[in-house]
Amino acid sequence: MHRVQAEGRAALTRLRGRAPFFAIAAAVVAIDQITKLIVVSTVREGDHVRVFGDWLVISHIRNSGAAFGTLRGFGGVLAMVALAGVVAFAVVVWRRPTTVVGIAAGLVAGGAMGNLVDRIVRGTVVDFVDFRFWPAFNAADSAITMGAILLVWFGLEKPGKRDAHRSE
Repeated sequence: MHRVQAEGRAALTRLRGRAPFFAIAAAVVAIDQITKLIVVSTVREGDHVRVFGDWLVISHIRNSGAAFGTLRGFGGVLAMVALAGVVAFAVVVWRRPTTVVGIAAGLVAGGAMGNLVDRIVRGTVVDFVDFRFWPAFNAADSAITMGAILLVWFGLEKPGKRDAHRSE
């Protein structure tokens, strides 16, 4: 009985050390879904609201494909890829990543989950940040991009440096 309790406490301690990474993912999903809800409830689909002249526009765009409108018509495949990304996030976090890698994984997983919620609930992803010279995107896409950049940047760090930032 004591061994089972000790193992349970150890697992809980490991999980607590990783809680910030899960919190980041949850925060990204919340921010993403709240901003999309605001856009969906205030801007008609296809319309836009100028924020800074022609430079920044809030547009209500439905995207059935991947980032930047690519892979249209592959919503089911993209949902499966997002789900696989979330599972990969859980594996990365369980293996005690460095703090930066854990944060990056949380950003990517949160973004993937935010867009997955859209695919499940709306059938498409709502994009709304529109700089006019770049395809429209949303908060989830931003989190995925920032997380991927962090993963690449810090993934190239030397192992000794990486271990100095390891989370508990």
